[in-house]
Amino acid sequence: MGTERTFATPLFGRRAELDQLSAAVGLAEGEAPAAVLMGGDAGIGKTRLLRELAIRARDAGHRVVAGHCLDLGDSAMPYQPFAEAFATVEEAERNELAARYPALGPLLPWPSATETAGVDRSELFASVVAGLDLLAAERPLLLVIEDAHWADASTRHLIRYVLAYLFTRDVHIVVSYRADDLHRRHPLRQAIAEWVRLPGVRRIELSPLPDADVIDLVRARGAGDLATDGLRAVVDRAAGNAFFAEELLDAGLADARSALPETLADLLLVRLDRLDDDARAVVRAAACSGGRVADRLLAAVVDLPRGRFDDAIRSAIDHKVLAQVGGDSYGFRHALLAEAVHDDLLPGERRRINHAYLDALTADGAHGSAAEIAMHAAAAGQDTRAFVASVEAGESAVRVTGYDEAAHHYEQALDLLDAAPEGTDVVGLVVAAADAWMTSGHLLRALALVNDHLAQLRPDAPMQDRARLLISIGSMAFLAERDAEAAAASEEALWIVGDERSVLRARAEALRSLVLGDAMRDAEALEIGEHALAMAEELGASEVVAEVTVTLARVLARTGGADLDKSRQRYDELIASSRAAGDVMGELRGLHNLAFVLFNAGELDDAESAFRAAMTRAEGTGRTWAPYGFDGRAFAAIICYIRGRWDEALALQTVGSTAPMLAEAILSGGALMVAAGRGEVEALAEEPRLRAVWERDIALAVHSSAALIDLHGDSGDLAAARAVRRDVAELLDVAWNGRLFAAHLRLSGLVVGHLANAAPRLARSEHVDLLEDAARLEAEAAAVVEANPTLGPEGHAWRVRLAAEIARLRWATGIDAPTEAELEQVWRDAVAGFAAIGQPFEEARSAARLAAVLKATGRTDEARTLLAAARETARDLGAKPLLAEIAAVAGPAARHEVDLTPRELEVLQQVSQGRSNGEIGARLFISTKTVSVHVSNILAKLGAAGRTEAAAMARRKGLLDD
Repeated sequence: MGTERTFATPLFGRRAELDQLSAAVGLAEGEAPAAVLMGGDAGIGKTRLLRELAIRARDAGHRVVAGHCLDLGDSAMPYQPFAEAFATVEEAERNELAARYPALGPLLPWPSATETAGVDRSELFASVVAGLDLLAAERPLLLVIEDAHWADASTRHLIRYVLAYLFTRDVHIVVSYRADDLHRRHPLRQAIAEWVRLPGVRRIELSPLPDADVIDLVRARGAGDLATDGLRAVVDRAAGNAFFAEELLDAGLADARSALPETLADLLLVRLDRLDDDARAVVRAAACSGGRVADRLLAAVVDLPRGRFDDAIRSAIDHKVLAQVGGDSYGFRHALLAEAVHDDLLPGERRRINHAYLDALTADGAHGSAAEIAMHAAAAGQDTRAFVASVEAGESAVRVTGYDEAAHHYEQALDLLDAAPEGTDVVGLVVAAADAWMTSGHLLRALALVNDHLAQLRPDAPMQDRARLLISIGSMAFLAERDAEAAAASEEALWIVGDERSVLRARAEALRSLVLGDAMRDAEALEIGEHALAMAEELGASEVVAEVTVTLARVLARTGGADLDKSRQRYDELIASSRAAGDVMGELRGLHNLAFVLFNAGELDDAESAFRAAMTRAEGTGRTWAPYGFDGRAFAAIICYIRGRWDEALALQTVGSTAPMLAEAILSGGALMVAAGRGEVEALAEEPRLRAVWERDIALAVHSSAALIDLHGDSGDLAAARAVRRDVAELLDVAWNGRLFAAHLRLSGLVVGHLANAAPRLARSEHVDLLEDAARLEAEAAAVVEANPTLGPEGHAWRVRLAAEIARLRWATGIDAPTEAELEQVWRDAVAGFAAIGQPFEEARSAARLAAVLKATGRTDEARTLLAAARETARDLGAKPLLAEIAAVAGPAARHEVDLTPRELEVLQQVSQGRSNGEIGARLFISTKTVSVHVSNILAKLGAAGRTEAAAMARRKGLLDD
């Protein structure tokens, strides 16, 4: 971002935005430094505004460093804008940064960069912010990151880290992005929604210029004598976009009598006709650079005599095609122009230009990156060189935890297998690509990749190659809950590797033990696991040792072979040893399994700590969406939901669009439980999308189906609620090979609860059907309990709840009804069960139903106490359906019993006049959401089912001002 030069025209129509931006980022003396996200359409004026901001910053004594995200597609270099920003620093300071923070090595240019075997992502991120802090030691620092819409996943993660960091010195940050590129599924869209919620981060959107400012701009560009029709043509076509207006003028197309090109590409390319041959050659070469290009590199590619090259560059700049960027680099004035030029090249031209880039990047002393070499080699048709460079680029990306980029580089290499050098370990490359996809959160894509290569394996391929692929398939199929596929792969792999002791044999046995343990074939799992452990220890295969140790610990914990304290100790030792060995996957696996042992034992607080530790460790090592690490986030949110910290659960479940599709769906399924608890019926719109991926994640199916049962039941659609339970039960039966798990108890309990709610309003002829359905679920529950002798506290609570709901249904229908004492006792047990595990919502829901029994049997005082406690819980949670149920049990309140606050009385007065929440909010100067909360509280306190009934009851009780 060049800022030293003066501009040909003043800044039109953006002074207010410049002042706003300066204030928002905290440039004025005495203002705290802050961060700003600045968006706007292509050509709207973002870059010009940032250059003006940089001038202001330098005038105020600030240091300015800038970096750009480049549109390199799958060849994107992780952390490019930060590398570019550090590259602008003087060499002596860069050397000091490298000495103080060695992890910055991959981001520093030669010769400041030092060789490194790999950098932990958390260390790299910490070094970046420490480096920025150091650069701000003597004077405030303004960091500008442009074109974040092209940022790769790793760069987006680092931007978020920098935005959230509390710098000790004055570090001001501006991140720009092209708003019109942010389509619905663009990864930056959700990221921005997350970033803007960080403390000290603001968002500014640039709107189109008013016509008056566009006219001023046109006239300032020397078109003051333009006829009215021509001026209007430019203004109309530009539509407030300064770049488009300038392009129209510079191309000489402002004459109203001239036919304007139909597309922007045509319009942009017209300008090239005004360049001489040398300038066009320079521009065409620059268009193949993938972004900004250094003077020396571009000169080597074009290969003109230096004087002619300088003249050509000057001509391209003068004609507003290229612009000088930084000290010695060039870029197109607009990315759309670069795209138009690139697409206009003939195939042969593109190959020749990319070949020239390739020669320049690989010349002695050039130090071209593997990603750049791979991009140009592929475009030049140099397939072998592209293959080798793609593999190197993937390895480089892995070293800096850029797993998304690594996966793309590896897949590009796999596309070039025909050109691979002799002796290439193709299976190793396939497994590396699959691991990168899995680690970046695309487990099923990884599994499909390995399966595809297994299917294409030559019949004469070494059997060990087949075994390696099968072990990879079995491991990923296990993580994807594809039990049958995992079992088949593990069995075949074990058969192929034979009996000879080897690391491959140990890995195959470890996988088989894992699969057998999951299938509850515990004796076999322990036998083969112990054998695998001994072999792995003998051969020094530490990762296999860690993997099989976790499996054995899990089986022993489940079968009673180790008590909770011993299991915890074993896992803690495993986690510590994995961390010491640098085995991140082993560490995450240990944390994951420890968390579930604690979860199943009802130790929810400790389980949440373990899940969060896995999530944090995964995020710090670039494994945010990988198995075990992502599970940490998902299940920490589930525990927050269980514990009644619903807003905290939603915070964990709200992620940017960087999340892979399945991960986002899993989190959405968890968030649906909160929506159901709060009665947000509109959330039912999510049902088709979530159902479509049930088969891909069983936990998603269970949690989202529980929410859907409540949403349909609370909406009065009993058939839909029953259908959800039936459909998910069929899915679980297939996925778990007929095995019964505690999830059936929860789903059945919820469904029967809605059957009992509906029974009083249904005809007696329909009661038989309800009872038959309940009897089937009761029989299935008995089978679940028998199949799970070590049922955990949550499973026990739902088993009792199901029994209580069945008893309530029979009591409501009068068919085979329990005695009052029996009904009371089973509901007391249900309340106690959820109280024991600390699940306030279900405890309160059970308490409300116990209160209904007590009230019906004349014990109104105890019922009133239970309802008061349940009401307080429901209010804290915002659980509207539960509040309505409590109000219905409590019945209409007398005036002296209605404890409305002054604000609630004001809201009630407006409700009685038929006003909407929005109208009430406007009149009382409060938000619509706040009005909604007040209305819910009013309905609950009055015992009213709706607004109209509440108004009528309020009039009868004399609560309204007539």
